[in-house]
Amino acid sequence: MKIFIVCGSFTGGGAERVGVMLANGFARHGHDVSIVTDVYKSRTYEIDGHIRILPLTPNTNNKLWKWTDAISLLRRHIKKYHPDVSIGIELVCSFVSKVACIGYHIPTIMTEHHAFEFVESETYGILRKHPWLRCLIDRMFSHVTVLTEADRKVIGNKLKKVSVMPNPSTFPQCAGVVGKDTYMLAAGRIGDWHCKGFDILIEAWSLVAEKYPDWKILIAGDGPKENFEYLKGLAKSKNIEDRVAFLGFRKDMLSLYQKASIFILSSRSEGLPMVLIEAMSQGCAPVATDFKGRTKEIITCDDEGLTCNPEDINGLSSIMEKMISDDEYRRRVQNNAIKRSEYYNLDRVISLWEHLFSIVVPDKC
Repeated sequence: MKIFIVCGSFTGGGAERVGVMLANGFARHGHDVSIVTDVYKSRTYEIDGHIRILPLTPNTNNKLWKWTDAISLLRRHIKKYHPDVSIGIELVCSFVSKVACIGYHIPTIMTEHHAFEFVESETYGILRKHPWLRCLIDRMFSHVTVLTEADRKVIGNKLKKVSVMPNPSTFPQCAGVVGKDTYMLAAGRIGDWHCKGFDILIEAWSLVAEKYPDWKILIAGDGPKENFEYLKGLAKSKNIEDRVAFLGFRKDMLSLYQKASIFILSSRSEGLPMVLIEAMSQGCAPVATDFKGRTKEIITCDDEGLTCNPEDINGLSSIMEKMISDDEYRRRVQNNAIKRSEYYNLDRVISLWEHLFSIVVPDKC
C-alpha cells in the first residue's frame, strides 16, 4: 500500500517522533511510504532509507504563505505518487492533508496525540467551542484515531468514526531485569515542569527521603535555566538538594532506563505517556499519577505498578515508599512491567493500523 504521512517536522515533539516511528514500521512491513514534512528544519529522528521524504512547505518564515503553499505542494506530490491513504499527524497537518486530497478520492485519517480534556488538544478545544464542527470533521475525515479508550469515550460522543491507536514504544523490550541501581528516574521537558509535576515529585520525595539514604531521584530533560533554578531551589528548601539530580538533555535514555529501579511519572495531565512505556519496557517499576484513567490503561493492576491521583503529594509519597521498601514486590513489578510493555510493541501497533486500513481502504488490502 502507498501511504502518505503528513507531519509538521522531523524535530522535537512526541507526535513528530511517533510519525517517524510509524513510517519506519510501515516501511518494514513492505509498504511504500512517503513522509511529507518541513525538510528545512533539522532532523532529530532516524528515518528508514526506503522512505521517500517530500517537502511540505517552502523555505519561508511567513506562516500564511507557508501553509497556503503546503496545500499546493502536497497536491503535486499526490498527483505524482498516487497514495492510497494519507495520515495527518495532529489537527493542522490532518486538515492540510484533507484539503490537498480533495478531488483525488484518497481516504484521510486524522490522528490526535493529546488527552482530549487536556488544554493542548486542539481538536477537543475546537469541538468544545464549536460543537457544529463535529459534523464537518466526521464528513472530512475517513477516520480519527485517539490514544486511549478514555479519549475514545470522550470524543465518541462528538465524532462517529473513532478508533484507539496507541503510540508504539521507542525501544524493544529488554530480556530481563539485571544490574539495577538504587535510583528513581523521571523524565520530561523542564520547560513543562508544572505540567510534568516535578514540583510535586520533589515535595513527595522530601517526605520520605530521609528514611532511604541510599536512594536518589534523577530527572532527565532540558529547559530554560530559570526553570532549573526554581526546581533546584525547591529541592534545597526541602533539604534534599543532594538527593535530586537534574541531568539536562540526555542521548543515553535507554541506558538510564536500564539502570533505574523505579520510574516516576508525576504529571498533572498526560495523554499516553511514552516515557512511562519506555521505562517499563526496560524493567523499571512504575510509580505514576493517573490523569482521568489514562495511566491505568497502561498500568492495569498493582502487579504492574502503582498509581495515585494527580497533585496528591501524600499519595505519591506513599506509593514511592511502597516501591522502595518492598524489594520482592518491586522485582515482581519490574518483570511484569516488561511483559505489559509488549502491548505497545511497534509491530503490534503497525498490525492495528493495517487492520484500520482494511476498513478505510478495503480494495487496497
